[in-house]
Amino acid sequence: MKMSLDFPIARRLYTYSASIISAIILSAAVIPAHAADSVQLVVGGQPVAFVVQPYQENDGTVFAPVDFVRRMGANYAPSQDGKSVDVTGANGAKLTVPFNMVHERYCVPVKQVATALGASVGWNDRAHTMTLRAKIEVVKQDKDGLSIFTSYPIYYSVKRLEKPQRIYVDLLGADLASSPATVPASNPGVSYIRSGSISYNTVRIVVDLKKNIGFKVASTPLTSHVQVAMSGDGEPPRVASRPQPSPIVPIPVTPRPLPVTPLPAAPPDTPQPVSGLQITDVACNVVSDTLTQIVIKTTGQGDFKTETLSAPNRLAFDLAGASLSDNLKRLVSTDHAIIKSIRSGIMKAGGKQFGRVVLDMTKLVAFDVTTQPSDEGVDYVINVQTPGGPEPGPATVSPIPDSTLLAGKIIMVDPGHGGSDSGAVGIGGAREKDLTLSIGKKLRNLLASNGATVYMTREDDTKPSVAARPQMAIAARADYFISIHCDDSGARNSHSGSTVYFHAQNPVCRRFAVNVINRVAAVSGIPPNGVKSDTIRFQTGFGVLRGSPMPAILVECGYMNSENDLSKLRTPAVQQHVAEGIVAGLLDFIADAGNR
Repeated sequence: MKMSLDFPIARRLYTYSASIISAIILSAAVIPAHAADSVQLVVGGQPVAFVVQPYQENDGTVFAPVDFVRRMGANYAPSQDGKSVDVTGANGAKLTVPFNMVHERYCVPVKQVATALGASVGWNDRAHTMTLRAKIEVVKQDKDGLSIFTSYPIYYSVKRLEKPQRIYVDLLGADLASSPATVPASNPGVSYIRSGSISYNTVRIVVDLKKNIGFKVASTPLTSHVQVAMSGDGEPPRVASRPQPSPIVPIPVTPRPLPVTPLPAAPPDTPQPVSGLQITDVACNVVSDTLTQIVIKTTGQGDFKTETLSAPNRLAFDLAGASLSDNLKRLVSTDHAIIKSIRSGIMKAGGKQFGRVVLDMTKLVAFDVTTQPSDEGVDYVINVQTPGGPEPGPATVSPIPDSTLLAGKIIMVDPGHGGSDSGAVGIGGAREKDLTLSIGKKLRNLLASNGATVYMTREDDTKPSVAARPQMAIAARADYFISIHCDDSGARNSHSGSTVYFHAQNPVCRRFAVNVINRVAAVSGIPPNGVKSDTIRFQTGFGVLRGSPMPAILVECGYMNSENDLSKLRTPAVQQHVAEGIVAGLLDFIADAGNR
């Protein structure tokens, strides 16, 4: 199916070479150049770059684009009255505040919003800087180790010092909100635990040790509950079974429960539980025609893995150390077109026990796994891509929003790899870095012809570092970050399809990814593999997405080891179609008023 985009005649193209972008970064670092009433906002220990600069009104109130709340794990949406913005924090706080519209940005009073979200707010009149810091609410030690709770999600680091023996946790962008204190120690290997500020933006928690004990970081890199599991007298560190709070809740959906018919109970499992971690329920929810979610409810968090099997087709989810609740239905049947039944059981391998959930399927399809806290523990959600039914004809493709929505937007295009890094090398010696640059340039031209200001992380065969790419976007004050890649996995023709990645469980970036994959799939001729969290590949996600505070996605256009995908990706016309699909998806995303 073909779909073409009708864009206005080209306007002025704003592109800059890598050297100019470097100059921007350097100048931004050394020349504050604030206007008389402009303000620098610091969140998480780092200055925040905005398209519209924060400012101070005559009464002293500081306003900033409401996007800053995402740095605090919060979300926002325009209110129905059209005069205010609804903000929902990671701490459950909800507030509605009026906004000032400045160059198409919702600007809100920073102190009022930040205080409600749990921040301490500092003001430096001389530097004209407002600093937001998360409050440290609880520091405690229990049998599971050290727990630190903050008012909203922050980044942290954990390190060991040998002489003297100690472990210390540095909390970036945090406020102790009290005088330095000592926390009682119950671990036999710990002398005492101290807390104090080592700078205005950093709090350090020091664990003084009696001996060299083991420890394990048991929390995500960005969290409001830092957990460090510590061993005692020769015992390995235990990870607490309590749920891990998430800084961003998954995109809200209204699932439609599937009719489920219980089958006779399976025979009782012989292995005995090895921990308090339990699988308590498994539900199958149809979210849309293309997405079905298998929700696995548990009493806590543990290591998991997935495996796909063929003949017959199955998808297995294994949760280490888990047993099954007595109330759990071990075997259920559904009337789903792809998922025939769901089985649960306990397995043992290599002396270790794990709880297993198996999906019996008519065919293997793309999936990913996400986690989210629940009232009783942690929910593991298997997001199963369920394409089915007739292919939609051209008449069913939704109209592309007005391309003038791109006017004034700043976009960073990131062609993956480059220089000494060729990326994947495909059939016939095709190099990923060449394809990503060609597609990236077509995307740049298309965006710029519709009024966007476009920067590129590279315009030739150079290799910016992974860390430098999002920093370029921050320095350019980009509204959106789009990274272009081509995938490669396994033997020749073992994989095919395009995939769009988003960071962690960020619901805004996930919605951006969904918009783009739908449009790219409609025009490229390459089958869609859906959207996936970047944490499915790396625990902390992709560096270019992790470092990008603006809405950011990574587009894997197709597989280099697929003859079908590669033959298309090497064709200039298909490269143009991919670029058109990305632009159309971006327009869909911007058309949502909450993303403008």
